[in-house]
Amino acid sequence: MTITMQNVGKNLVSGAIFVLLIGCSSAPKIAVRPNEHMEIGWTPRSVFQSPSYAKWFDTGYVNYKPQEEYLSQLRKMKGNVSILVVYGTWCSDSRREVPRFWKVIDSCQFPPDSITMIAVDRTMLMPEGIKARYNITNVPTFIISFRGMETGRIIESPKKSLEEDLVDWLEPFFPAQ
Repeated sequence: MTITMQNVGKNLVSGAIFVLLIGCSSAPKIAVRPNEHMEIGWTPRSVFQSPSYAKWFDTGYVNYKPQEEYLSQLRKMKGNVSILVVYGTWCSDSRREVPRFWKVIDSCQFPPDSITMIAVDRTMLMPEGIKARYNITNVPTFIISFRGMETGRIIESPKKSLEEDLVDWLEPFFPAQ
């Protein structure tokens, strides 16, 4: 068998298409790439200050411009609300949405201690019981809860925008004032 640059190129393109098609779902299992750093388990927000993640996190955070009308509503809706974020530092959807999420959270002065973040690897390895308890299939998944009861979730990307989707999931619990 002769290996040519053309064959190598075809294999690289096929592999890239495969990765794009499966997105950030849990199947099939993909091995960790050599020298690839990724977080697994409960993580603090400060993990994004690591040189491994700071560039994509900071760029996404700075470039996102949340809609003020929804931020003003979210500022009134932060009591008794918690959000679980399951993400992958390797996942393009997470790299897009997690910085945006933190921009929204910061912009509406949402209490950061009401946010729980869990990172998963490419095989969706996560702390025991989390996958089954929360039915996590794709990342990122944002699970919005009010007084401990799930009110909604955003999976991979919002339907409208993060801030608008958050308002939609919380609005029934916070009557207009």
